Amino acid sequence: MPQIVEITGIGPALAAACAEAGFSRVDEIAGAAPAELATVPGIGEMRAVILINAAQSLLNGAGEPKAEDTKRMKAEKSKKSKKSKKSKKSKKKAKAEKPKKGKKKRKKNKQKNKKKNGKGKNNSKKTNSKSGKTK
Repeated sequence: MPQIVEITGIGPALAAACAEAGFSRVDEIAGAAPAELATVPGIGEMRAVILINAAQSLLNGAGEPKAEDTKRMKAEKSKKSKKSKKSKKSKKKAKAEKPKKGKKKRKKNKQKNKKKNGKGKNNSKKTNSKSGKTK
């Protein structure tokens, strides 16, 4: 009987996770329902279908999963990556649309803050550098 790591798509780490979840033989994976196999950490519903087909093919002597299953899995991965790219673009777009303050407005605000803090030109106090006393 073939080993679980001989199933296309299952490496040593996933084989250990499958064994922990109760799928230690190829025939157990081949006969499992996709929802059952999806309970294994690292396996979703789509991947479960592909692994079940690969296990069945291995038991039947074919060895490789159906081409349509691998195409479906690749398409699912590309959809996920496109979604993450879209979210990055929308964040950049929202940031670009944010109105910016003009230089004049910033300068006025800066002057107001100086006056409030007593650091403006008119409010400054002269000190004697030797004694440190205010005149």
